[in-house]
Amino acid sequence: MSTLAFPKLQENHGAVGTASKSSLWFSLMMRTLFFIGFGLVFVGISFLAGYEHPMKAAERWWPFQAILANIATYAVLRYFLRKEGQSYGSLFGFRRSITGLDMKQFAWLLVVGFAVGGIPLYLFSYAILGSFVPPNLMFQPLPVWAAILALVLFPLTNGLVETPTYVGYALPRLKRATGSGRLAILFAGLALAFQHVALPLVLDVPYMLWRFAAFIPLGLAIGFIFSRTKRLLPIAMAHYVMDLQLAITLFVYSME
Repeated sequence: MSTLAFPKLQENHGAVGTASKSSLWFSLMMRTLFFIGFGLVFVGISFLAGYEHPMKAAERWWPFQAILANIATYAVLRYFLRKEGQSYGSLFGFRRSITGLDMKQFAWLLVVGFAVGGIPLYLFSYAILGSFVPPNLMFQPLPVWAAILALVLFPLTNGLVETPTYVGYALPRLKRATGSGRLAILFAGLALAFQHVALPLVLDVPYMLWRFAAFIPLGLAIGFIFSRTKRLLPIAMAHYVMDLQLAITLFVYSME
């Protein structure tokens, strides 16, 4: 990655707290656990509703599986930060205005995000599933009211907690705990990628392996970029736009 595009900044937006080992490692795994837990909730609801295949019926409700997991993630992360004497906003380094540098990084991150986040979906689909066309399980139509809620709430809540969890909270504390920036990026990036095996909740090993492998490049890239820029806000903004594109596509499918 060009140092011109992502200059290494010396400014530190908020001191990095010291997390307990249990808090640190739980922060890496909690979203996967939340995805599984809330996924099973929707499976249970589908079962009670009388669906013959409740797990299959629950797949299309993945945006709400994510939204509930995001709310739970926010609550836990806020609790961890308060134990360190910090606020949630300290992760972002909020200021009164967004600077030109923030917007420049945001623009670069959109390009990087769509390339590094999109291309591996097709490459690993071919390598693992035998087809360049990825499965479309995430584009199963929802009722109109649900599609509208997902369009608004999924990208917003995901943008506010996903990258803040892995690179805003966990990565700097992993670096302090391990003494290695590379290990911190590796652990945070793999954890970010691994959560995707449970969204949606599909008990199919090749599908889950594809979901994991396809997001590893993006997870590592985000960690590297954050380690260079020390700015979470442009990353979260770019993540919001990427998830908004996903939600818009689902909305279009739901309107057909």
